[in-house]
Amino acid sequence: MNRTPTNTLVLNPDELGPDPVPGMDLAVKLGIGHLEIRSAEGANVVTLPADRLRHIRALADERGLRVAALASPLWKWCRPEATPERVDTFGFPTQVPPEDRLGWIERAIEAARILGAPIVRIFSHLRVEPELTEQLPDDPLLAKALEAAATAGVRLLLENEPVCTVAHAEPLLQVLERYSGQGLGLWLDVANLHEVGQATRGTVKALAPYVAYVHVKDYQPTDGGGRSFCPAGEGMVPYGLVLPLLHAVHPALPYALETHVRDAPADALTAGAAFLRLAVPGGVA
Repeated sequence: MNRTPTNTLVLNPDELGPDPVPGMDLAVKLGIGHLEIRSAEGANVVTLPADRLRHIRALADERGLRVAALASPLWKWCRPEATPERVDTFGFPTQVPPEDRLGWIERAIEAARILGAPIVRIFSHLRVEPELTEQLPDDPLLAKALEAAATAGVRLLLENEPVCTVAHAEPLLQVLERYSGQGLGLWLDVANLHEVGQATRGTVKALAPYVAYVHVKDYQPTDGGGRSFCPAGEGMVPYGLVLPLLHAVHPALPYALETHVRDAPADALTAGAAFLRLAVPGGVA
């Protein structure tokens, strides 16, 4: 009987800093064969010129690593006249004129092609002043982006992000049901789903058919009502509930470690990888 795990672990090198080499070397050390690329050399990856992207690809190739996904900032934006909250876009502007957006979409898809990434993450517009907040389902650029991605052999996945307009299960399902036929899938961030109070059995089962990529991070509550990030499996995110539900629908998924632990990120990634190897049913490669 073949017991080879069909799930894969993914590591983001920028968790260790702007130089991608230490993160790639850690992936090799941990036996992780796939990378998520978000930023490098102090810049968001979609802003890097082609020669730098080819350099990153070469560094990965030299180590036998494949780029599983481009964690782009697409749609984590608002109009220039809007007032966004402070959000982390890893070096990409949050206020983007509508006339510039198609260019960024095309650039992200080209970056994915150069890196060899079959997946590109998108978001769903930042929540700003009600009269200025844009809605993803009504954005004509989404259909154009899905068509361009399909032509390039790339798939767009929507992440559930609390600072964006589509974060809860109900709007997520509406968007996914409307656009899944055009290739849109779900980049599920389990901790984000827990943050909005919806990492429940019923919600995960409803979302599971659309999931194509899983972000894994964890946190513990602080006395002031905030969060303190910790290695996966050591916090309050209910992975013991969620992971078997996802595996029942998808026995082959990429699980990407996104620690956000600042003090000792390499240790957190190491602990997170060990946790997932035990916690994901069927194991992970």
